[in-house]
Amino acid sequence: MDTKRKISHSRKKQQQEADGDITNSWICKNPSCRANVPLDDSYCKWCSCCVCHAFDKTNDPTLWLVCESEKPNDVEFCGLSCHVECAFRKDIVWVNATGNLMKLDGYFCCYSCGKVSDILGCWKKQLVAAKDARRIDVLCYRIELSYRLLDGTSRFSELHEIVKDAKSKLEVEVGPIDGPSARNNLGIVSRLPVAMQVQELSSFAIRRAEYWSTSVARGLVPAACRFDFIDVAPRQVILRLIEHSSAEERGVKGYRLWCDKKGETPEDDQFDTDLSRGEAQRMRILFSDLEPCKEYIFRVVSYTRAGVLGHSIAGCFTKSVEIFQRSGGN
Repeated sequence: MDTKRKISHSRKKQQQEADGDITNSWICKNPSCRANVPLDDSYCKWCSCCVCHAFDKTNDPTLWLVCESEKPNDVEFCGLSCHVECAFRKDIVWVNATGNLMKLDGYFCCYSCGKVSDILGCWKKQLVAAKDARRIDVLCYRIELSYRLLDGTSRFSELHEIVKDAKSKLEVEVGPIDGPSARNNLGIVSRLPVAMQVQELSSFAIRRAEYWSTSVARGLVPAACRFDFIDVAPRQVILRLIEHSSAEERGVKGYRLWCDKKGETPEDDQFDTDLSRGEAQRMRILFSDLEPCKEYIFRVVSYTRAGVLGHSIAGCFTKSVEIFQRSGGN
């Protein structure tokens, strides 16, 4: 079990017993977890994906994205995790997003709390797995995953070109690495003519990434705030912004919000709402004229006198009119 992502069972048990949670909980079905989960929770937050709510028996931490602290004294993270593939499916991996205010290249956004984090650590884990792979299908998948994580980047273009080279060499031998012939190839890596070249490129990319991380200021993007969806109806959503405790210390003056259907690109100068800090603390924010059964993405930036400070994102589906009426909604 990944120690960064999970706390020990003894600590969990002591904490839950102290809080009186055992009698008001259910047991996680994951054999390697078996935590006591509060009755109000629909999934185990210790071991399951915050997007699909599923757990993995193999529990390979390299295939998960974790909302965790990236600097000392950072409290603006929820600690939840999601599968890398679920992050792609929900479009919360960002490379070279358009616009100045919302430009985020090489980051992912926590699906649960909206914190924006660097993707490079996960990218390196894929290459470490590729470098050590013994089966061809594993090698192909890890190279493909590292390629997808930075596909379209300008910030990490040098690193991406190395992976692109490795991908091209592999595809000469096995065909498209995202195709069935590569995905189902259980052959031994050492018997692949280009295996040594691909794994050497993987090692080189890791070294370049480590050099880049230590020699260039990475400029980590802080979270703007958290979202609380108070009401979701077929044609409107009411939400509240929950400020981080550091907002005043960082000199946050206000927040700008965008609401767009998934797949649409927000324009910097077409934000839906601009709130001062005082307004954001006391207001419930209404987004109306939405379409039923559609996924909407809510983006927010916090700004100071100097300019944009943080980014956060959250999404939700508007409800079906028919289901909403049957449930007694207005």
